[in-house]
Amino acid sequence: MIDFEWLIRRSARRKTLSLCVYPDNRVIVAAPEGISSKEIAGFVERKSDWVRKRLEQNREKQGKSPTRELNPGEKLLYLGVEHTLEVCECRSAGVSCERGKIIVSIRPEIPAGTRVPFVRRMLVTWYANMALKKIKERVTHYIGIIGVTPRAVRIKSLRSRWGSCSTNGGINFAWNIILAPEPVLDYLVVHELCHLVHHDHSAEYWKLVEKFLPEHRERRKWLRENGHCLSF
Repeated sequence: MIDFEWLIRRSARRKTLSLCVYPDNRVIVAAPEGISSKEIAGFVERKSDWVRKRLEQNREKQGKSPTRELNPGEKLLYLGVEHTLEVCECRSAGVSCERGKIIVSIRPEIPAGTRVPFVRRMLVTWYANMALKKIKERVTHYIGIIGVTPRAVRIKSLRSRWGSCSTNGGINFAWNIILAPEPVLDYLVVHELCHLVHHDHSAEYWKLVEKFLPEHRERRKWLRENGHCLSF
């Protein structure tokens, strides 16, 4: 019995069925163009126990996601390392990271009641800028190893995934992956670059990922178990 909602994404390039449960509890079946809805439903039925387990795991992780109050002294992650948040007044607003601290400088005239959302916006912008810089650095590194070149590298607010590869050859990453340890960030970079060769999660795709990153399973496991800590 299927007691959850699911959506189908068809692709002419796809040869096999695959199923993914996203962190926001969307259940998506990727299917070849020619396969019937009845065959897809049977596939989902066979995978239903696994889907329910993943949905329950998502709900448990959502309950454990940290609440960011963004008060001075709060611990924030940057490349997997905890830093202490410091908020200070300064004529020139900005964010910096030094000596185990993430320092947010705000102008004195910012009203006290609006400072937390103001600090949040500044931090998200700073994290996104740092993510783009670091990811471009790692993409450049792996381009020389894998032998593929994306048309563009972008940072976005991706609610349900850590990265994506568009049909025109661009790769996108969620800004908050910069909170994860660098080895995990490397895995995500390799993951998306390999999609420029294989546009699915077939056995051939995973063989390619393993060729360039044999430790990918451990890094994927870290994301499954700790990805909820990267919420902001």
